[in-house]
Amino acid sequence: AGLLAQVLVAKYADHQPLYRQEGIFARAGVPIARSTLAAWVGAAGVALAPLAAALKTSVLAHRIVHADETPIAMLKPGAG
Repeated sequence: AGLLAQVLVAKYADHQPLYRQEGIFARAGVPIARSTLAAWVGAAGVALAPLAAALKTSVLAHRIVHADETPIAMLKPGAG
């Protein structure tokens, strides 16, 4: 469970693609194939689908939904 949590957090929170995680695990002496990591991510997505659906239902049950729409500065094309 801990390893699966690590893979998911690294992928979705830390934006580490599976090929990079594969390399990190290999350097640590734990070779895990990218296809295995992908299968774990897919299975976790299926297993967590009911939780996501319940969260969506809960959020949409409120009369008002707040969101952070803080603008993010973008580089102007051609400005260097």
